[in-house]
This record gives sequence, structure tokens and C-alpha cells, in this order.
Amino acid sequence: MLRKNLLLIPLIIISSLTLHAEDWPIYKGNIYFTGNNDEITVKNSNLKWLFQADNVVLNPITSDGRVYFLDLVKNVYCLDEERGRLLWKVSLMELSSQFRASGKAFGKGKYPLIRGDRLFITDNIALYCLDKRTGKVIWARTGMRSDDANLKVKPMERVPLKDRTDPVRGSKNWNPEKSTYAMVDSIYSDPVIIGDVIYYGTRNELISREIVNGHMLWNNDEIKSWSKFPSFYDEYIFTQSMDYKKNTYSLYCLRADTGKTVWVKQVLNPHRIYPPVVYRQRVYFASGENLLSIDLKSGELLWSKQYSGLITSNPSFTERAILFTVNNGTVVVTDPENGNVINSLEFGEQKAPYFVTIRDQIYVATTFDKNIGGRGVPWAKIEAFNMMDKSRVWEYSPQFPGAPSQPVASGGIMFLPAGNYIYAIGTDYYPRLVDGGDGYYDPYNRLGDETEVNKDELNKLKRETAEREKEQKQQKQQKKEEQMPMKDLKITVQDDEGRPVPSTVEVRKWENGKLIFSQRYSIKTPDQVIKVPDMNDVEITADSTGYMPEKVITSREDKDKKINLKRIETGKGIVVDNIHFEVGKAYLRKESLNILDKIIDQMKRTPSIKLEVRGHTDSSGGTAYNQKLSERRADAVTEYMIKQGISPERLKSVGFGENKPIATNKTSAGRKKNRRTEFFVTGK
Repeated sequence: MLRKNLLLIPLIIISSLTLHAEDWPIYKGNIYFTGNNDEITVKNSNLKWLFQADNVVLNPITSDGRVYFLDLVKNVYCLDEERGRLLWKVSLMELSSQFRASGKAFGKGKYPLIRGDRLFITDNIALYCLDKRTGKVIWARTGMRSDDANLKVKPMERVPLKDRTDPVRGSKNWNPEKSTYAMVDSIYSDPVIIGDVIYYGTRNELISREIVNGHMLWNNDEIKSWSKFPSFYDEYIFTQSMDYKKNTYSLYCLRADTGKTVWVKQVLNPHRIYPPVVYRQRVYFASGENLLSIDLKSGELLWSKQYSGLITSNPSFTERAILFTVNNGTVVVTDPENGNVINSLEFGEQKAPYFVTIRDQIYVATTFDKNIGGRGVPWAKIEAFNMMDKSRVWEYSPQFPGAPSQPVASGGIMFLPAGNYIYAIGTDYYPRLVDGGDGYYDPYNRLGDETEVNKDELNKLKRETAEREKEQKQQKQQKKEEQMPMKDLKITVQDDEGRPVPSTVEVRKWENGKLIFSQRYSIKTPDQVIKVPDMNDVEITADSTGYMPEKVITSREDKDKKINLKRIETGKGIVVDNIHFEVGKAYLRKESLNILDKIIDQMKRTPSIKLEVRGHTDSSGGTAYNQKLSERRADAVTEYMIKQGISPERLKSVGFGENKPIATNKTSAGRKKNRRTEFFVTGK
């Protein structure tokens, strides 16, 4: 039992609102491998909650207010992101045993992915597609060899599963002469998702399948996958191939739609296999002690740089820099133009650093030995640094033992897996909460100080507590709804010439950094009446196809509001208000994301749109400082959009500093106008 002296004040949840459909299509969430998709920094090391799993926690990801992860014995968990409550749990061991007569599965589960409402997980046996809301299996496919003659056996001639020998290739029971079903090849590489297609590798080929039903689209048997996963960039897939028969190691560039090889680059055999990262038409690929920069279109080697030791992570990108670890103990920051080292963070050899990056902040999880009873016990620590000046922002070490694995960040919270626990770190606008999991905290102190407790008594207490908390939550939600004053507001959405524009508006109200109200309305006529909170600083965002979204802020005094939408036209610059950053920083604030999401939706509906994101500042501060700040803020906006699925080829970021004011810098109101984000339409 967890002791009562660890009890922290519980959080009262006002509401649970889905903000945006969040995909997680690749390792660490996006093509830059940052471990974060929303650009929201983690402010501090406060513990929000922890959850105890059945075994060592691995590979957490986040989506739509939920946290998904596996443990070492291949259980899949889904937790509520806000409180750490278990929503569902599925045994991958039981699922994979359906493909083997032995009833046991082998090999650990790989990195989970999410597309829409579907969760994808692989082990050595099969690829599983689950409903992310319930954990129920939608479909599953083994790693079948496409050249296997048994694929042509008619279904009625196949032996029922319970009467078959073990179909897994390489097992003692497998007999190619007697088997009347397809041979199953082991899955070695983690999958990636591009659009509505998932790609993964067996040791003999790379396979693509439709995510809707799992049907195979193509396979490429030139690829011999033995580790890690492919990466992608627009219509291209980049995958490493280790052919042990030929003793050759190569990087392949393939067409994602057909699997056809575009180019192949053979490199020195690696110490370990890592996927590449792509930035500005260059592919950055690690092998041994070397980082290679390769032209995306031709496969031509642009440069190769040797470092002081083995590269021990896949490269990632942030803040116009390429990052990776060396000798399992140093995080190296390099210049993408030439590979020169810009900076490095030393943690000591064999510290096994895992890192997450958000702009110039880097969060590094390492392992150290803690002296417990005269012996060293592996323990985790995570530290936040400024990547450029190396200053430490905060640090946190968990309450329980265990080495860390790859953390992720979402909504300003860091999710750290360490040992049998996952920790949510970074509370910002509410009291700490420690709850959830098999390690149970008694918020009403009814168990006393006993170190052991009867299991039935504990389960009864859990049920009683859950019922009481549910009742309290319902009461508080009802009270909040009764207390939130509402009013009628007349809304008109029009174009620059005053003509009505049919549109959708979204009304939002934030309180202390938390969304407490959200409602959508369809606006069809001028002066249409809608209900909004009778409060100050209520956001109303209007959106219509062919127009740039616009957000306005209303006050209690407003009786009506006109929103002017600007048509998207090539060669036209459109200033979008209410994209906010932290003061003097390039860190996006949560309140900025919904207007950016509207622009992203517009670009997804119209794939021909291309934008140049232009950052502008006022004249406060030095000229060089303002220039750099405007560039970094434009980068933050474009990279947020890229992480949400917009092609980097459709976006460009430019900073103008203080050089293009649209108002005087002598007044506060003028300076506010000059601090702006502009979207210049370069293609439509």
C-alpha cells in the first residue's frame, strides 16, 4: 500500500472537453521526432498524478485527452490524461496467442501509433488495430510473406486453427511441407502512418496496409527490416535495410503510394540501426560515429561528419538544429548545414538519455544508481534545460525505483515512464493531484498506516471512493453550469465588402489556463443570436471554406459582434490576430492553438494552398534580438502546423523583426498591433 504521507490535494475537474483530434503517426509523434506535438512547454516539476502498471512501463503516447502505453508483459493501457484514471486495459499477449497454437506470444510490444479513432500496436507476431476509445480489436494482420505459395490455398482447404501446428516461421512445430496456411514472418520494425496507410517491416520485406481494414496495398522484398521503423516526408518513405546474407546496410527512399525504390544509399554497417530525420530537403542519417546529410530527391551524399563516439539515438530536429545522443551519455546539438557541433549536454556515460524537445527547451530523462540499503538501485531523473545556454529550468526524480524510457509531453504536462510507473509532471494552474493506478492513495485516510491491507477491503474502498468522487464531480459540474452566466449575442460574419459569409463559429472561455466552456454554432444570417458566457475575454472564432479564420474577443458589455473574414488569395498577406506567445519567448500559448487548428483544417480541405508565415515584433529590445525572436516565432507556428500533418513543402517561415511596423511604436496600442503573425499566400 502507498503510504498516506504521500497524499496530495486532489484536483476538481470542471469539465472534460475534446480540443482537437490528435494523431500520433510515428515514433515521438511527428516527422521531427520531438516527443511533443503542440509546442506547449512544461513549466515546472510538480507531480500531477502517477499510475502503477503491472510491469515496466514503455512507450507512452497521448491523444484527445488520453494517455496510451504498454508494459513489458504486453498489456496495453488507456488512461484519462487529466487524472490518470484507468479507462481500459487489453492484454496483447492474449491477442497474439490467437495466431499461435502454443497460447504464448513472444517479443515485446512495439511503439503505439494513433490515426483518428484508431490505435495501432505491433508485436513480433502481428499488427493490431484497436478502437482507441474502448480498446476493442477492429482488425489484426500477421507479417505474412507475400511470396508464400500457401497464400493461394483456398479457405475451405485450410485446417482449423485449433488443429494446426504452430504457424510461426522458425518455431519447432513449423513444417512447410505439411502446413496448409500462410507462413508468418516476424515483424521487426515499428510501423508508421501516412494518411490512411500504415507501413511496417518484417525481416524479409516492407509492407503497406489500409488502416480501415488492414488490406495489403504493396510490399517491397528488397527491404530487410531488423530494427526501428521507417520515417517519411510527403510522398516518400525512408527505411533502413540490414541484409545479413549480403552483409550490407542501406538507406532506401521509396514512393509511399507504390513502394517503388527511388534511390538507395549503401553505408557502413552500424553499431545500432536508427531511422533518419528529414529537414529542408535533406535526409540526416546516423551510422556508427557518423552523421550523413543526403539530398532528398537524388540520394547524393552532401556531407558526412564523424563525432567523438557512437551515435546512440535517431537524429531529431528542433530550433533549426539536429540533435542526437553520443556514447549513451551526451546530447549533441549540431548545425544542419554542415554537422558542426553548436552545443552539447553531458550526462555521463551509460546514462541512457531519452529526450523531448519543445523549441529551445530540452527535457532529458536519465538513469542513475540510488543507494538503497547499501546497494545501487536504478532510478530515473528528468531535467529541463535551455538547449543553447545549458541553464537548468527544473528537475524531477520519481518517488519509486526504475529506469526511464522515452517520455512525451502534451498540453504542458510531461509523461515520464520509469519502472512500473508513469508520472504526469508539470501542473500549472491547479493543485497537485496524485491518484490512479494499482498504487492507491486513500483521499479520506480510512486505511490508517498499515503496510498491508486486505484486497477485498481495498477494492471496496476503491469502489466507494470512485462513487463518491463521481457524485462530487457531478455536483460541482452542475453547480458550475448553474453559476456560469449566459447571455444572447448577435453575430454577423462577413467578408471585406460587407457581404454575409455562411460559417461556423466556436465560442470558448478559458479560466486560469484551462478551457471551461466550448460550443459551436452554424452562422447563416446576419445578426444571428447565439448563447455565450456573460463574462469578459470570451473567444469567438469564425471559419469558412476559402477564407482565413478569424478570432475575436468579446466582453460583458458587447451586445453584438461583427467578424470580417478575408478571402485566401495568392499574393495576399493576412494578419491573424490572437496568436499569442509567452513574453519574450517563441513558446506558443494554449489559447493560440485553436485558431491555428482552423488554418490547418483549411489547408487540409484545400491542398493547393501554400503559406509563408511572417513574424513581426515591435521596437522594444534590440534590433538583432527582435529579428531573431520574429524568426523563432514564425518557426514555432510553421512547425506546429507541420506536426499536425501539413507538408513542410507548403510552408515557409520568415522573420522581419521590427522592420515592417503597421502602427506607431510610441504607444502601447501601436506596439500591440506591430507584434503580429501574418500569413502570406504564396499559392492557392
